[in-house]
Amino acid sequence: MQTTRHPDLEIYLKNCSSSQILDWLQEQCTTLAVLKETPSYLELELQFEVGLVQASLQHKVSGKAWSSLWLKNNHTPWDTDLDCALIASQQLQTQIRCIKTSWVDDDMDSEEDQWWKIEDGERELISWKG
Repeated sequence: MQTTRHPDLEIYLKNCSSSQILDWLQEQCTTLAVLKETPSYLELELQFEVGLVQASLQHKVSGKAWSSLWLKNNHTPWDTDLDCALIASQQLQTQIRCIKTSWVDDDMDSEEDQWWKIEDGERELISWKG
């Protein structure tokens, strides 16, 4: 299992409203600011103990049920997408998906379609065209 800290984090949350996700984020960070908001997109600035993070939350990606939370730089308490997804799934009590490994521009092998599906405390690798 990869333990290298990812440069950014992205998780996909199933059937969560902006307010649910923002409430969860507020519990994880010291401050949260919404910089821009449209009905389906929010730009965020999050202050964690380890640093400032620019983030975006976009709804109705990969079907109407999914929202994408992208933490654009990893000054968070989580090393990997999976670390973040495990906490989010547990605390929001919803299914979360994230890529198996960190995105690499020149790595176009079969691992790019492997995703973690986290739900009810269980995780499994699936093939998903996120």
